[in-house]
Amino acid sequence: MKFILSFITIVAGLLKLGGNPEVVINEGPYSRVALTDSTTLELYEYEADSALVVLTVCAPECSSCARIYNKEGEVIRTITPPFTSIFPLATIENGQLVWKDNDSWEY
Repeated sequence: MKFILSFITIVAGLLKLGGNPEVVINEGPYSRVALTDSTTLELYEYEADSALVVLTVCAPECSSCARIYNKEGEVIRTITPPFTSIFPLATIENGQLVWKDNDSWEY
């Protein structure tokens, strides 16, 4: 939960969209936060030393970016989809990053 609070603060401060972040799911190491009606942040903590973060924005097409952060909040790695896509979509399922195409996405 340490990661989720710091990331909500960082992302909300950067976006300044006027919305109120809402934790939609908080199950063990996995959290999903609705930052706005069209922006979600998914976070999966690994052993409290790193976290996988997926940010998805829909305007009107949805697109995601995925990064791994260390406990200091520094980017360790930016993860790109294994296929070419204009609007890559990602989610976290059982602690694993899953890339999807727009046709199979249910937001």
